[in-house]
Amino acid sequence: MNMLIKQTRMQMRLFLRRKDELFWTMAFPVLFILLFGAIYGNSKWNGMTIRSIDYLLPGIIVMGAMVTGIMRTATGFVQEREQGIYRRLALTPLNRTTLIGSQLLQHYLVIIAQTLLLIAVGGLAFKTHLTGNTTLFWLTMSMGALCFMSIGFALTGMIKTLRSATPIIQITYFGLMFLGGIFFPNSLLPKWLGNAASILPSTQLGDALRAVVYNGAGIGDIWQKLAIMGAWIAACLVISIRFFRWE
Repeated sequence: MNMLIKQTRMQMRLFLRRKDELFWTMAFPVLFILLFGAIYGNSKWNGMTIRSIDYLLPGIIVMGAMVTGIMRTATGFVQEREQGIYRRLALTPLNRTTLIGSQLLQHYLVIIAQTLLLIAVGGLAFKTHLTGNTTLFWLTMSMGALCFMSIGFALTGMIKTLRSATPIIQITYFGLMFLGGIFFPNSLLPKWLGNAASILPSTQLGDALRAVVYNGAGIGDIWQKLAIMGAWIAACLVISIRFFRWE
C-alpha cells in the first residue's frame, strides 16, 4: 500500500509538470463550459424544462472524464511502452500491479478534480445548481471514470505503435463525444443512429448524471444505466487481458 501511494504521488507530480496535459485535462473542459454558457445564456432548447447550460454541464463533465480516462490512459501507456520504460521498470522492485494501480488512481483523482472544477465554474459563472443525491452522483461518476479508463486500457492492447495511437484514440474519443448526447440530446439524431448511440457509455453516464442532479433520481431509476457501464467495463477488461502488452 505504501508503494502504491508513493507511486501515485510521483505520477501526480509528473502530471503537474506537463503543461500540455494540464491544459487538455483541466483548462480545455472549462473553456467549453464558458463558451457554451456565453452562447446560450439562460435560454432553453425546445421541449426542455432546464436551461441549455444546465443540460450541457453534465455532458462536459463526461467529456472531461473521457479526456483523462481514454486519451491520457491510452496515449500515455503506449508512449511509455514504446520508450521501453516498462522494460526497465521490470528490473526494479516496483511490480506491474502497483504501476497500473497508481496510474488508475492518479487518473481517477484528476477526474474528480476536473468534475469539482467544472461544477464550481458552472455555479459561479452561470448559476447552475446540481441537486439530488450527492453520494449517488459520485458513485455514478466513479463508475463512469472506471469505464473510460477500462476503454483506454483496452485500446492500448489493440494499438501496436505510437504512430497508430492518435487516429485510433481520437476516433474512439470523438465518436463517444458526438454520439454521447454531450452537446445535444440524442433525440435529435436519426432514429437508427439514436438507438445505436443509446448503448454508449458516454450516453449512459451523461443521462444518469442529469437524472440524479436534476430529477432527483435514485439508484433504482438509473440501475440499468449503471449496468450498461458495468458491461462495458467487463468487456474492456476481457479485451485488455487478452491483448495487453508490456513491450
